[in-house]
Amino acid sequence: TAWLSAFYINKYKKRGYMKREELLYICGGKDWHSNDDNICFTGNVYGKEINFDFSGYKEEEIVSDFGDFIEVILKNFKQLDIVARGIIKNQHKDEDVDILELSDIIFDKSGCYDIFALGYRVGETQAGELYLLIKFDQNLLADSDIVYEVY
Repeated sequence: TAWLSAFYINKYKKRGYMKREELLYICGGKDWHSNDDNICFTGNVYGKEINFDFSGYKEEEIVSDFGDFIEVILKNFKQLDIVARGIIKNQHKDEDVDILELSDIIFDKSGCYDIFALGYRVGETQAGELYLLIKFDQNLLADSDIVYEVY
């Protein structure tokens, strides 16, 4: 959306245009895949393999608008993870949230995950692979609602 791009450009964009290689470097990334309006790559954040998924975005939008914001996310990654796990724990008091695998950072142009979401792989269910997603806004504030997705 236009306001989203304008927000990133005004608040987080410092360096100017970033190349794909630079974005991969700051994320410890590899394996850039692109088809239509879906781009993903695998990153390494604090020794953990994390999938970065961008749905609805073109490469030019990602490298020009997201690089600096992703750096902010990565600098705050541990705290964001703690907050997200706290939200999950509040709603699933009998579950051990420490065993959840943080597997994805998801950006969706439709806004369904606000600005981005952290995705936690729960495991296989009869319906498929279950993930819990915690949405964050542009100020890195989490939404207390959990999104449940099955793939």
